[in-house]
Amino acid sequence: MSDLAEKVSDLDDNGDYPHLTTQQQKVLEFCNETPRTAREIIDMVGVKYHTKTLEQYVNKLVCAGVLRPTNAKSHDSNRKYITAHRERDD
Repeated sequence: MSDLAEKVSDLDDNGDYPHLTTQQQKVLEFCNETPRTAREIIDMVGVKYHTKTLEQYVNKLVCAGVLRPTNAKSHDSNRKYITAHRERDD
């Protein structure tokens, strides 16, 4: 399990992931109901599109299990991502 996955395994009282950056939280909100491409996500964050930003704003969230791809084709430039909702333990 990645460090980020360990940090986001528990939701806070508001149903948020407290150990994500503000930008990572925005990505999850942006992808909450509508699947988005990596380019759309990077454009929304307002940073340049390259490997390092994909790692920070897409791949880390996917590895942590809080963002998921809508298809299995990893090299598809139109691959979209949506927020993976977790159940809260009450």
